[in-house]
Amino acid sequence: MAQLPEILEWYSLTPMVNEMKSPRTFLRDAFFGDVETQTTENIVFSVLEGGRETAPFVKRDGEAIMAGGYTEKEYTIGAPNIRIKRPLEAADLIFRRHAGDVIFADGGSVEAAAEREIARQLQRLNELIDNAEEYLCALAIRGTISYTAADEANFTITYPKPVANTVTLTNFWDGASSTPMQDSRDAKFIMHDAVSLNPTDVLLGSEATDSFLSSDEVRALLDTKSVNAGNLNLSADVDSQGAMFLGLFAGMRWWSYPSQVTVAGVATDLIRAKYAEFLHRGPAAEMKLYYAAISDLDAMDAGLLATRRFSKSWRQQDPSVHQILVTARPLPVLRRPGAVVSMKVVSG
Repeated sequence: MAQLPEILEWYSLTPMVNEMKSPRTFLRDAFFGDVETQTTENIVFSVLEGGRETAPFVKRDGEAIMAGGYTEKEYTIGAPNIRIKRPLEAADLIFRRHAGDVIFADGGSVEAAAEREIARQLQRLNELIDNAEEYLCALAIRGTISYTAADEANFTITYPKPVANTVTLTNFWDGASSTPMQDSRDAKFIMHDAVSLNPTDVLLGSEATDSFLSSDEVRALLDTKSVNAGNLNLSADVDSQGAMFLGLFAGMRWWSYPSQVTVAGVATDLIRAKYAEFLHRGPAAEMKLYYAAISDLDAMDAGLLATRRFSKSWRQQDPSVHQILVTARPLPVLRRPGAVVSMKVVSG
């Protein structure tokens, strides 16, 4: 028999303390906010390319010279599949008192507690998908999405990010001769050369943040109080999405984003610790978050093949179990991969 509390003593039931860690959604919401749902499994997009070649010169009254045109490429990408479920046993929903529930319950309290527990468990499944989507967005920024499915099958999606857009510095920011202002200008020229855009935001990993804020050049420029050079807020707080807005420097918004998610049991940086990611935030960058069709007959029957997420539940009769399931097919796509410049700014 379970041991009851000392019935002749008084107890106070205080409100529950919620220490559930909020999901990370900074990259998804800030840079991949342009969402499209699809009714197919594969995503296809086309790209027109043309360099900056000059037209040839001919002598007066000479015959025209054949000139090249543009090139056209088509990319087909299959979306990842996320499908997770959780069984809730009858004894757990009916007899178990969860955090914050009353101690002595009547029938109405038990039913309300069971509904509340199902809602919490469903919220938890959705938060796991939030973290997975943020992880996919972080990989897309680097240029390659690589993951392993539950059956140990490996998948890799590589975006045609220009080779010049991945830079390893020679004068690292943790060295005595670092030049963050010049490196920022270089990133602008690299991006503009690739896609005729300029970076608007810079995301720093943990080590890159420390090196940037301790750079002698950054401090010297900030001492001038010039908004064009830099206007950083060194007392900023971390927002609910795990990012810290540092302020303006070299005409760009600078963010510290050292947040991690746990992938297959391993804590993984969303922004690599030693890197600064220069991005253009705006419609011209064409960073899209596609959701492919849901592979579920119940979704088809409900007319929900094209949706961001699909959830359902069902009852197993004996033993009595309430099963909940959530599925999603997210695919962040860099339609213009040159709108990102990845720069390794810390040595090692």
